[in-house]
Amino acid sequence: MKNVINWNYERASWQWDVLCILIMIFIFATPKSWFNKPKSPATQSAPATVQSVTETAK
Repeated sequence: MKNVINWNYERASWQWDVLCILIMIFIFATPKSWFNKPKSPATQSAPATVQSVTETAK
């Protein structure tokens, strides 16, 4: 396991090929939903409501 984590295999070995294939499988088999997170707004404040009041002149 230590060799896998440290990637201590020679480039032309079968272990190198297996590790590369596993990485490729992960890249192409991972669902997009894992990476498509909804963007949250920068601030979480409530929207302001403006109400205009007009006075009638008598």
